[in-house]
Amino acid sequence: YVNPAYCRMTKRARADIIGRSPRIMQGPLTDRRVLDRLRDDLAAGRRFSGATVNYRADGAPFRIAWSIDPVADPAGGVTHFVATQRDVTAEVATERLRAAEEGLDAALVDALATPDDSTPALSRLLQGIADGASHIAEYGSVEVSLRDPVLGLVSATATGESTSLTSPATASIRIPISRLDTTAIGSITVARLHPEERDVVDRRGLTRFAERAGSVIGALAEYRRQRRTALRLQEAILPRIETAPDGYDIATVYLPGADGIHVGGDWFDVVETERDVAVLVGDVSGHGIDAATTMARLQTLASAELQAGRSEAEMFMVLDRACRDDGTMATLALARVDRQGARARVWSAGHLPPVRIGPDGADLVRVTPAPPLGHLRDELPSATVLDLADDSGLVLYTDGLVERRGEPLTIGLERLRSTLATSGPVPERVLDELRTLGPADDDTAVVAIRRTAEADREHERVVR
Repeated sequence: YVNPAYCRMTKRARADIIGRSPRIMQGPLTDRRVLDRLRDDLAAGRRFSGATVNYRADGAPFRIAWSIDPVADPAGGVTHFVATQRDVTAEVATERLRAAEEGLDAALVDALATPDDSTPALSRLLQGIADGASHIAEYGSVEVSLRDPVLGLVSATATGESTSLTSPATASIRIPISRLDTTAIGSITVARLHPEERDVVDRRGLTRFAERAGSVIGALAEYRRQRRTALRLQEAILPRIETAPDGYDIATVYLPGADGIHVGGDWFDVVETERDVAVLVGDVSGHGIDAATTMARLQTLASAELQAGRSEAEMFMVLDRACRDDGTMATLALARVDRQGARARVWSAGHLPPVRIGPDGADLVRVTPAPPLGHLRDELPSATVLDLADDSGLVLYTDGLVERRGEPLTIGLERLRSTLATSGPVPERVLDELRTLGPADDDTAVVAIRRTAEADREHERVVR
């Protein structure tokens, strides 16, 4: 017995099926392992379920999932078998495409998480595309070739499922990869296919996957273009402290984040005035070119205000207005180390407290922070005054140095204080110790300044 649905699915008339073996449905790509298990289950009177490739009357392959239940007489002997079959071609194609796209997304995240523009990261993305295409095609070998003007030339390969077919594997399928503007940047080639395999490969799924791959590659290329631009901008504005003012040791460092997903808005500056040395460390919210542009603006404005002799309140008001104009937010720590005495003053607009270092150890400076820049309004930061004797100094930093995922901020601050307590007061040694804290998720800017005995002698010379 066969029902009308079976006839429609197989494109066979009822009269052509009754009395014949189900083997008429089988063909070159029917999985022999599934058939062997079917035979064993039925011989033992067990229920069978499985999936494989079958063929319609016109020779077209399709995927079926089916179950066979034995029918027993009152004595327990099997008299018949009832087979229920379902065409799952579309379901299998959808599931394979979904899995391939998930793998591609994971490969993109991996490529974005690489701090530099390394070729291995791009190769891993291409490998993710090759593996996904191989999963969709199932048969043959896959090669993905890329020739993008930003990302360069690279390729990757993957091998699909092997078969026991004896016919020559000479067929191939080529699917172009294009950017959203339809510019061709590569291709997915499924080669070493038997003609029977070529007929069953999901071309529509490969085409959709190639479109997805093109958008992912385009996104990575745009990200890298923006990252390189932002890095150049960031490198251009960060000062290079060739020599420290007389009586002071100064060291600076910019530490890229471990994720490397974005260029951050972290910055620092050291500005000399007639009466003090001003140290600034700031962090603009967001990432990429916009953050780097705001960072450059804040650094330029702050330096100009300090060198013009403006008050700290005036400087913070100017920077606050700049952030509001840019529609963003930033934190800022300012320390002014007097040339005319062993004193320093510290201000904070939403920024983490500096650490005072010296021969006796290290401790966090207890500041009273105002809101971040962009939200100050009339609530300006107030100064925290502290002594800064010979061989003592300050370390200013951005939050990437102490923040870790899943960890309270207090733990990171104590880890920083403890590290600085044993590092000694020399700024270069301080920065070497800070690098041992491990990679942060975010970028980090650090400035260490130390007041030496030469500062007092320089002050005495100026007074005389």
